[in-house]
Amino acid sequence: MKLLVIRDRRINYDGSAIRSHWAYRNFGVLGDSIIVFRGKCDVKVEEMIDIEDLRANKEIKSDDMVHYIIEIFDFPNILLASTLQKLFIAKLCEVLHIWGVETLRKGDDIYVDDKKLSISIATVSPVSMKIHIGVNVKAEGVPKGVDAIGLKELGIDDVEDFMEKTGRAFQEEFLKVKKDSMKVRWAE
Repeated sequence: MKLLVIRDRRINYDGSAIRSHWAYRNFGVLGDSIIVFRGKCDVKVEEMIDIEDLRANKEIKSDDMVHYIIEIFDFPNILLASTLQKLFIAKLCEVLHIWGVETLRKGDDIYVDDKKLSISIATVSPVSMKIHIGVNVKAEGVPKGVDAIGLKELGIDDVEDFMEKTGRAFQEEFLKVKKDSMKVRWAE
């Protein structure tokens, strides 16, 4: 799995990066990948993946987030994609714990002191599994009624270091899962 952390510019997330081959089309990264970048979040209605959010007419936005776009070219399976999404969220909680942040995972979202820190979605395309995770840098520009928190409020000021370490943690976790899946034999 390839990891690309984009530090030289901001990229806004509008939901379109959840389409297959986004990393290859935009950055020349072919194959399993994690692309980490920072930018606004404002998911357009036509790009919404979560039908529950769509039916509830929910807004998904934030003025400043760290985004992870994960694409895995394996047999597209929504259950596996959703499971990997939750694994990455749990890994993110572990990394935040190293920074001294106590988290609570509710499904595929992370909360700190009952305030929402993250958003995420998992889906499949005909050729891959796609996961988006967004972590608030600052709790600004979030939808009305969402009690949010950001990395800055948690004392994590070096956002680039956070991007690098969490991206690497995701990459290592996935590679370990992949290796572990290949070293076992069939039960007879």
